Amino acid sequence: MSLLIINPFYALLVHGQTQGYNQINNEFDFNRDLSQHWALEFDLGQSWTTLPGHSNIFSSLAQVYGRAWVHYAPDDKWKLSFFYGYYFNKYDPAIDQTAAPEWRSAVQATYYIERRRAILSTRFRIEDRHIYNSDSVYEAVDRFRAQIKIVYPFNGEFIAKNVIYGIGSEELMFKTSSKVSGNSFFDRNKFTAGFGYGVTQNMQIEITYCNEYIPRAISDSYNEIQFNVVFNNVLPRLNKYLFGKKNAEGSSAD
Repeated sequence: MSLLIINPFYALLVHGQTQGYNQINNEFDFNRDLSQHWALEFDLGQSWTTLPGHSNIFSSLAQVYGRAWVHYAPDDKWKLSFFYGYYFNKYDPAIDQTAAPEWRSAVQATYYIERRRAILSTRFRIEDRHIYNSDSVYEAVDRFRAQIKIVYPFNGEFIAKNVIYGIGSEELMFKTSSKVSGNSFFDRNKFTAGFGYGVTQNMQIEITYCNEYIPRAISDSYNEIQFNVVFNNVLPRLNKYLFGKKNAEGSSAD
């Protein structure tokens, strides 16, 4: 399935013993089916944050990233994926963020289970991260992620136009110790719940709440609101919209 996902709103509130910030992330995911089994994807995103004493959510650009995916689905149950990406984390002492550019690659396996309307999936990902540390070297950090997710259409058999659906997931992450990421083996817990709506056959809007617990020397709990807009096969449809009619009439032929 080809998707273009836009995250124009991603609010993040940090509680506990640390300073609280609001953040907004924008992500653009471009996907293209090559065949029944193969697909390509490219993600481009950025994160903005408030600063102490400032309420403007665009006060500082905290992160910019891009990554490229290759997906292989041998059948309806399994999808195997690989991505390689670059994450630029800007140095910003006002929010206690160090300059930590990162090259990241990952291998991922997703298994789908359908139970009537509900679609239950389990996802396993191994990430090989090379993060720039204070010694001016890229330090290797491995991370394992395991997620279980459910999507349930409420007023239809599957996600389509005018269908409202629920979303819920739970994810655990574990990492190797390093100077740049700390010594704890347990990296974080991430819980997500929300709803989606099929605007058209090829476009959905999703609003979800996410809570992340990150155990460190001072533990952080992140409460997040995410707004996603999903477009299916947008690039082939855009090409057909722009050039299909001319080709059909022959006016663009030499």
